[in-house]
Amino acid sequence: MPELQTKNDQRRDDRKPRVTPDRPPVELLASPDDIGNEICRLRGTVPPGVVVPLHSHPDLEAFYVLDGSVEAFQSKDNIDGWTTACVGDVVAIPGNVKHAWRNASSLPTTMVIVTTSKMGQFFREIRSPFDPDQPAGPPTREAILTS
Repeated sequence: MPELQTKNDQRRDDRKPRVTPDRPPVELLASPDDIGNEICRLRGTVPPGVVVPLHSHPDLEAFYVLDGSVEAFQSKDNIDGWTTACVGDVVAIPGNVKHAWRNASSLPTTMVIVTTSKMGQFFREIRSPFDPDQPAGPPTREAILTS
């Protein structure tokens, strides 16, 4: 029987954390261009001791924990609270709900994130490298056209 083709031919040991120093905290797995759809799939890593601060946006997000554990905070319907998500758990964050993440463990947490193409573009943009020696200012025309 032929093997399924995957975007990444590299084999992984599923028992080990998947974060490496050269891997970005958010990696695009399938963009809307790849699959002809308005949803986007990403792999996100929350290193040990890291907090993603409280924020909200109009786009929904669903997180599936691949390895590790992470605490998710949601504030909706006048109820605030932290929940712990472990391997195999799904955390769904509706649009416009304040939420945060924290990894209090000693290991990285890796999640698959399903969200909108707009959020996928946001994650793509925040990963763009910058030169700290250059003064702040608007992006160049070249930067806009290549992103």
